[in-house]
Amino acid sequence: MSVQQSSPVVLATQILSAASLPVIDGTPPEGSRGYQVREEKGGMVMVLPVLDGRTGPHMGAVFRARAQDEWRTMNRAARDVLTAEGWQRTEYTWDGDVFRAPGGPLDPMVKETIHVLERDGSPGYALFDVTPYAGAVRIDVVGGWNCRQLSISDVARPALYAAGFDVETVHEGEGAERPEWGTLHHLVVRPPVERREEWALAHTVRRFLQSEYTHIGWEVHMRPALPEHLPEGSAPDAHLGALLYQFNGHAVHHSRAYDYELRRAGYELQPSRHPWWRNIRILRPAAAA
Repeated sequence: MSVQQSSPVVLATQILSAASLPVIDGTPPEGSRGYQVREEKGGMVMVLPVLDGRTGPHMGAVFRARAQDEWRTMNRAARDVLTAEGWQRTEYTWDGDVFRAPGGPLDPMVKETIHVLERDGSPGYALFDVTPYAGAVRIDVVGGWNCRQLSISDVARPALYAAGFDVETVHEGEGAERPEWGTLHHLVVRPPVERREEWALAHTVRRFLQSEYTHIGWEVHMRPALPEHLPEGSAPDAHLGALLYQFNGHAVHHSRAYDYELRRAGYELQPSRHPWWRNIRILRPAAAA
């Protein structure tokens, strides 16, 4: 079915079901687990995780051990699946997220950019407007000056860099195009074309750290490792599948912050060519036993 022929609720249900995320119609049975999709004003849909037969993270199920974490994981899974299809999250609520379907087919670069921002960067207060721009993609952020400044500096940029996007800032006059946004500048980005396996690893690592610490902002930088980053004598292809991992951190954090969590999750942190740079190392998945 096309976007024009199907309602947003039907489309959202199809996308969730295709990803093996079960959709529950009507009153959830006792102990059930899945999702409900409800129509909202303006053609929006709300996706509500159902855990232990209840919607909402603070109702009943929250008193069971780890239920709160399970609810968050379910909510994130639905968000990942929908935003991968170009749906944009318009609101965060205690019961679930509200999404808007794309108005039609999306440019592949726009679609990927929306997915990265929603998956790895966007907090509840930031809404991104993503449009094609001169062979690239332009990002505007909805909100007043403080909201936009925080969103671009602390949210959008780290997520885009972790995904390997080239990022450029374009300045325009105040109130350009959308006066209610108070737009002062835009981000212009291009998705990566090479080393996609390594950029996917950067996605995964950032997602893991965000799950442990909520928001890591500018503390961590990652990019595919190059031969000159590895210790001398390394095999010619040893850089493949590895990241150059840099922890800038805050003054209160040691350069080894996050190490325990990363190793617990199955990653190895090894010296770079310059071992005295304790904040710059080589990250790779641990070798299979």
